[in-house]
Amino acid sequence: MRVIGTAGHVDHGKSTLIQALTGIDPDRLREEKERGMTIDLGFAWLQLPSGQEVSMVDVPGHERFIKNMLAGVGGVDIALLVVAADEGVMPQTREHLAILDLLAVDAGAVAITKADLVDEEWLELVKAEVEECLVGTTLRGAPIIAVSSVTGAGLPALCGELDRLLATERHRRQTGWPRLPVDRVFTMPGFGTVVTGTLIDGEIRVGQEVEIVPQGRRARIRGLQAHRKRVDVMSAGGRAAVNLSGLSTDEIGRGDVVTAPGWLRPTRAVDVRLHVVRDAPRPLAHNARATFHTGAAEAMGRVSLLDHQELGAGETGWAQIRLDRAVAAVRGDAFVLRLPSPSVTIGGGVVIDEHAGRHRRFQERVFTRLDVLERGSPAEVLLQSLQGKEPAELEALAKRAARTVAEARSLVQTLVQHNVALVLDDPGSGARGRSSDDGRSEPSAGTAIPLTSRSLLISAAGWDRLVSSVRSDVAAYHGEHRLRRGMPREELRRRLGQDPRVYASVEREMLRRRELAEEGPFVRLVDFRVVLSPEENQRAEAVQRTLADAGVSPPSRTDLRALHRVSDELLQALVERGDLVEIGQELLYSRETY
Repeated sequence: MRVIGTAGHVDHGKSTLIQALTGIDPDRLREEKERGMTIDLGFAWLQLPSGQEVSMVDVPGHERFIKNMLAGVGGVDIALLVVAADEGVMPQTREHLAILDLLAVDAGAVAITKADLVDEEWLELVKAEVEECLVGTTLRGAPIIAVSSVTGAGLPALCGELDRLLATERHRRQTGWPRLPVDRVFTMPGFGTVVTGTLIDGEIRVGQEVEIVPQGRRARIRGLQAHRKRVDVMSAGGRAAVNLSGLSTDEIGRGDVVTAPGWLRPTRAVDVRLHVVRDAPRPLAHNARATFHTGAAEAMGRVSLLDHQELGAGETGWAQIRLDRAVAAVRGDAFVLRLPSPSVTIGGGVVIDEHAGRHRRFQERVFTRLDVLERGSPAEVLLQSLQGKEPAELEALAKRAARTVAEARSLVQTLVQHNVALVLDDPGSGARGRSSDDGRSEPSAGTAIPLTSRSLLISAAGWDRLVSSVRSDVAAYHGEHRLRRGMPREELRRRLGQDPRVYASVEREMLRRRELAEEGPFVRLVDFRVVLSPEENQRAEAVQRTLADAGVSPPSRTDLRALHRVSDELLQALVERGDLVEIGQELLYSRETY
């Protein structure tokens, strides 16, 4: 199922055109009918000549309700730009067109309404004005059809053009996870809470448990409707009314996202590729306040320009937007920025990293990473996601990268084959590739390492950093306690800040690669040995003589320390070397006596 969204200036006849095409009045609010002006989103559906049924979203044209318009156009496949013949291109015509351009809506048609009110010569002038307005936008070259909602003139031709446009299959970016940005919430007697929106990703079905993001509340889908018909399953691309059980209307609102539990994390900071509109009233300055719109959500935030001091009209750059409240966003989502005063659309673009960390400005390494996230292959993008927080389980990485587990598994195999990532020992699989001379994993060509959803993954660079950190911590411990045979593994785990399962996998892999050695509950560097100084050797020999002379009645450990001025660590080193035998906490015997 596909979605057509209207756009255009106030009172140019968008709602009247939809009613003429569908027989459905999209203005549902009493105030809208009284004022004769669309205030909020309206919805209808249309059967085209081919028999295809499509959803239609009617948006308000008045500048005061642009935020409502933005909530409705995020999931449209085709734009229907409406221009009144008696007025021509107006301010909101241009702003709506700029918004469609920023959202990369690249298919659409223009309906010149109220054609019955003007003569042919004037109509041709309006068409020329519209053509000029479309130049340089994603809708350049779009068909322009003159229509009259009163006489019906041009409506069949418009339907034919929409049918033709929808016949071209357009790629819809898929994560495999369902996402329905909510644009309307209401209560139906006998049913409870109902939300509507365009399912932009994945699939939902009756009985499914869902999560509401960013709140994190859970609910269950009690029923689904498409165009007032009950359905059991909805796929990406269609509009749906979703009846939710276990949730009241004050626990969900416009801008929230209905999705599968556990994968979509809310964010308050996004890295973006930002483009300033060509007719911007002024440059966008670093640290400017603006309203961020994505999907059906909006949030105030501050725009940090990473590679410019300001962005002028038509310019593009990297930016980080830090939001006042959390929203749900995924890499690749389009967004629009509006200035609060005067209220105007200043720019927009694409989310590149939906969970951005703080950056220093004008840093080349930051730009390199963002460029990979923007233009890299799926495997390169997954590697960047992995490097953001590693080691990571396969399922967690898939969710972080907005991929299905199956997709992530295939991409990880590619990364492993190219030696830029590796799989830490999975207790459930025992899968392991061969090792190179430097100890790095090198799976045989064409050999796939079995991966489970819990397999632990790490990038090659991350592994090198982790090994360096382990070696540094263990070496520091050897330096502080040179007479101890090794570092307690639990102390090493705490220093690394890893949970027990991750630490166990890391240690197991480092032991396998001969980068660590173990002795009971201790680990040490492979080349580390306890070496006594000449003075310590003399005192050790004195201790051994004393214990040999004492036979079965040796002095206590405390007495030995006082008698020979030796440390507990030296005594313990002699025990671990096998020269002494320890009984309890206080008694030591010479090896010969015991």
